[in-house]
Amino acid sequence: MRSSLAATVAIFLITGCTGPPTPAVPQPSTHRLIAPPTLSNTLTVQGVQDGRTVLLSDGVRIRIAGLAAPEECWAGAATAFAKAFLLDKLVKVDQGDPAVVDEAPLWLDDGTEYALFAVSQGVLRGDSPHDPAFRDAEAAATKAGLGLWGAPCRGQAKPPTSTAPPPVSTTPSPVPATTPPAAFGCSVNYRVTYRWNGGFNADVTITNTGTAPISGWTLRWTFTRGQVVTDMWNATGRQYGAEVSATNIPQSATIPAGGTQVVGFTGSHRADNPAPTAFSVNSHPCPVR
Repeated sequence: MRSSLAATVAIFLITGCTGPPTPAVPQPSTHRLIAPPTLSNTLTVQGVQDGRTVLLSDGVRIRIAGLAAPEECWAGAATAFAKAFLLDKLVKVDQGDPAVVDEAPLWLDDGTEYALFAVSQGVLRGDSPHDPAFRDAEAAATKAGLGLWGAPCRGQAKPPTSTAPPPVSTTPSPVPATTPPAAFGCSVNYRVTYRWNGGFNADVTITNTGTAPISGWTLRWTFTRGQVVTDMWNATGRQYGAEVSATNIPQSATIPAGGTQVVGFTGSHRADNPAPTAFSVNSHPCPVR
């Protein structure tokens, strides 16, 4: 990625327990630079409606060509991603005749094709299944478990839920034996998913290792080298000095026993970028896996 895209990235995410961080997921080779050299209509994105619909500085609202509609499970994160990379940024758009067509390809100011970039990060699906670049980008994101291909969506439009009523028993219930109270347990995995000069994206996966669901949670950790969270999804983030907290949003409030929730965020740093080594959920220390 060129330095101008790196500068754009630095405003992206804050809302997420653990072992050493895994290497950054490489960008797929399909991340191409194909802006037509004769395209000179540089505009600014003035508004983001959703992950693929933006308002340009010339007053025209377009749907970015090459992107399928946002999946329900990842729609909020797709909008946050678009705001981080597009809002108030210079872009190039091949609008054609906007009175006839409301869909147009869009490139970042350094010539990166935005639709392909978003697909390569798992933010949206492509709507060009016969284009090998989009097909390879989606396959790479799927393999790496990025965005909607990771937890909790796993590529589905929305998290699976059960609507079947519980079975009704016609036999007397036995007297339950006395059992100890459910034990709280957690672990955390911290993974940097993408790096650029001065910034990074990371996922923090919380695993409920206890015997009862966690209903409502706040994840906390401490940076050690002055890192700053600039945006977050799947949680509401706050930072005071080196201390970071991520509190669930309604859609991510419950972690069933044995289940996981993922907090994704974008951060910036000035020195090196070591992974945090101490995490807690609801004030309970969580070992790093």
